Amino acid sequence: MTYKIESCGLFKAALPAVLFVASIFFFNFISRVILAPLMPVIQQDLGFSHAGAGHLFLALAVGNATGLLLSGFVSRAVTHRKTVGLSGVLVGLVAMATPMAWNYATLLIALTSLGLAVGLYLPSGIATIMSLVRKGDWGKTLAVHELAPSASFVVAPLLAEGVLLFFDWRVTFYLLGGLQFCLGLWFIKSGRGGNFPGSIPSPLMVMQIVKRPIFWLLTLFFSLAIGASLGPYSMLPLYLVDAHGYSRESANQLLSISRILACLGPFLAGWITDRWGPRPSIFLFLALTGMALIALSLASGAFLVTIAIVQPVFTMFMFAPGFTLLYIVFPPDQRSVAVALLGPLNALFGIGVVPTFLGHMGDAGRFDLGFFILGLVILLVMSFLPFLPRGNARQSV
Repeated sequence: MTYKIESCGLFKAALPAVLFVASIFFFNFISRVILAPLMPVIQQDLGFSHAGAGHLFLALAVGNATGLLLSGFVSRAVTHRKTVGLSGVLVGLVAMATPMAWNYATLLIALTSLGLAVGLYLPSGIATIMSLVRKGDWGKTLAVHELAPSASFVVAPLLAEGVLLFFDWRVTFYLLGGLQFCLGLWFIKSGRGGNFPGSIPSPLMVMQIVKRPIFWLLTLFFSLAIGASLGPYSMLPLYLVDAHGYSRESANQLLSISRILACLGPFLAGWITDRWGPRPSIFLFLALTGMALIALSLASGAFLVTIAIVQPVFTMFMFAPGFTLLYIVFPPDQRSVAVALLGPLNALFGIGVVPTFLGHMGDAGRFDLGFFILGLVILLVMSFLPFLPRGNARQSV
């Protein structure tokens, strides 16, 4: 199977279509991360611990991993483009159903289902935008795509506080679900790119992918990137309220501000990737993110605010170069399958294990130690950098 370039191949010409795909990703992502700024209110309403909050993120991760594993079967049946739209529709429906949860157990079920709907998106979303541009623009295109989660991190706390001024936390999910449902239907009808079927992960193809060391290196780096991004974001409001005496409103305000600069991270990473290849950006991710998390564990006062603002920027240095490297080292027929195989492991660790670990550390009164351990692990993983292949998207695959 070959990937069809569906535009003239120029980045500017393809940008509107890329932004349409990224908008689906934005609402998929914000429907998931809105849980963090709402967590103090939901926790009080339904009555569960910090560890319980972590388990909610683990439920999202399990659902997300399942959706990623199923994504190849869905895209094989309906094409990548329709899978992107279908994910949007399903996320909308489940998000609108989530507020009907009346206790912790039903909320766990709802969030597992939400994670599954979100998980269908990523392999098809990446395949769709990559089919719109030439190889030399992969870094920039992925940077635009990664602007969606960066923007979601900024908007989620502001949206949560805006809704809470007048309504119950449940209204937030009704609003996001309705918008995503409509957007998903629109994309099925009018979206561009990805008009080809996905690949079902046959045992032979799975073996061809997982036997390559680069697959496991990318799995490790992506897992740490997602954990370093979503873990602190998920628990920062609780950390600021419990350990540093912030009000919920002040904590969410800082949470939103802390992600504004992070919107620039994907573009810088994309520029570095297109110019020098993925390795320099991945090096910056590991070095700066590890040091920032350790600093976050030790900081207080104005220094805490500074670190909370700059740490998310560094986590964004991984995603554009990581996906670009994946597209360089795997042949076209294996790329969406490789993304689908990477995803469950990344989701379980980054979305589930890291927030759960931080939640248990919070119950023990040691959020700070949790951040320190996570930062130290990331710094130690720098020892694997020499095993990454050199090269960039302008070279032959």
